[in-house]
Amino acid sequence: MSSNIESIEASVAEARAKSAERKIKFEQSFDLAVNFRKKELDITKPENRFNQELVLPNALYPPPKICAFGDGEFAEAAVAAGAERIVSKDEIPRLGDEKKERKNLAKNFDFFIAAVDAMPLIGRYLGQALGSRGKMPRPFPPQADLTTIVNQYHRTVRIRMRNTPTFHVKVGHVKMSDREITDNIVAVLNLVESKGFTGRISNVAIKTTMGPTIKVSI
Repeated sequence: MSSNIESIEASVAEARAKSAERKIKFEQSFDLAVNFRKKELDITKPENRFNQELVLPNALYPPPKICAFGDGEFAEAAVAAGAERIVSKDEIPRLGDEKKERKNLAKNFDFFIAAVDAMPLIGRYLGQALGSRGKMPRPFPPQADLTTIVNQYHRTVRIRMRNTPTFHVKVGHVKMSDREITDNIVAVLNLVESKGFTGRISNVAIKTTMGPTIKVSI
């Protein structure tokens, strides 16, 4: 995809300019849409669906929200690393009994991390709420470097294809430069290429939250 960096960056710049013309009052994100030809990508086959995390070269703004499950030193390390919420092991069963609260937890946080000893409780009480959204936490031992892990999550997006041959993913924010956003787009397209799906792409488009859709030449 490297030969198309200039044209991709031009599309990002155009999306930014077109959005500015609309004089939107709030700061917007940049979202990438990758659409595949329906006849060439049978999404009834699991191997043809995207459902994975991707670490981007540039951190997103605002950063993804992270929740940690655990107690003691793990909880302290998670707070120091920048996790927005800590859920103790004793709190997990209560969340499991509160349908609305566990649903809000799964909805309001982008990624979850957990101490190894909290995983059985998470699976039992929160597995359905988190698993259905592809958000089951990764377990970490007490000595894990949570600062590095959280910093990596600040550059991570979840790419998930549902019932149509397309996916949408956040790749930037108006506070980021066009080149930073372009580098993130290239990382997404490189993932598509690594799966051998480039030839099945129908089109790629970039847009700000409230801006018009701009086609990306790949």
